[in-house]
Amino acid sequence: MEKLDTKTKMIHAAIDLFHRHGVNATSIDQILESSGTGKSQFSHYFKNKEGLVHAALIYLHDVIRSGKAQTGYEINSWKEMDYWFQSFIDFQRSVNFERSCPIGTIGNDVTDNQESLRAAIAEFLLWSRGRLALFFDERKRAGELLKQVNPGALADFCIAIMQGGMLLTKMNRNSDMFENAAGQAQAYIKSLRVKIKRKN
Repeated sequence: MEKLDTKTKMIHAAIDLFHRHGVNATSIDQILESSGTGKSQFSHYFKNKEGLVHAALIYLHDVIRSGKAQTGYEINSWKEMDYWFQSFIDFQRSVNFERSCPIGTIGNDVTDNQESLRAAIAEFLLWSRGRLALFFDERKRAGELLKQVNPGALADFCIAIMQGGMLLTKMNRNSDMFENAAGQAQAYIKSLRVKIKRKN
């Protein structure tokens, strides 16, 4: 196993604690204790808590973009699109339904005056929306989606279902509502697909 440097240890610990408890309920002392690091090291790398939160967001974005996360946005087929919602449900099962989206959890605690954090979250949302919209646009160009379909709006719909579903799952400690919503979303997307006529 690769040995983590001090900065990465602090980021890993922060992400875990932010994901479990939220940013506001997590103290710097808890992060230092969890990572086995000190205040001087924290001050050297991040200056303040907001700096660490920003580093955590950038790290999460890089992990997701590189395809190393349990959930992701590399969708190249309808089968992979069908599995996209399920991957988030499976993730929540793996953590006993105690967590939702890590970036969404951090975003929930961002205040109006934390512009750099809001910008980092907006950048991730723009990227993730873009990945889904690209898939739908490619399928539309291939003649597999109805002409009136708006790829960007359909991407927004999917992300809203996913984010809301993860939050509901965390609150209820079960995935019933998320699974129901995901099933309805998949049925709706299927209804937008062009029916291919089979030759006799």
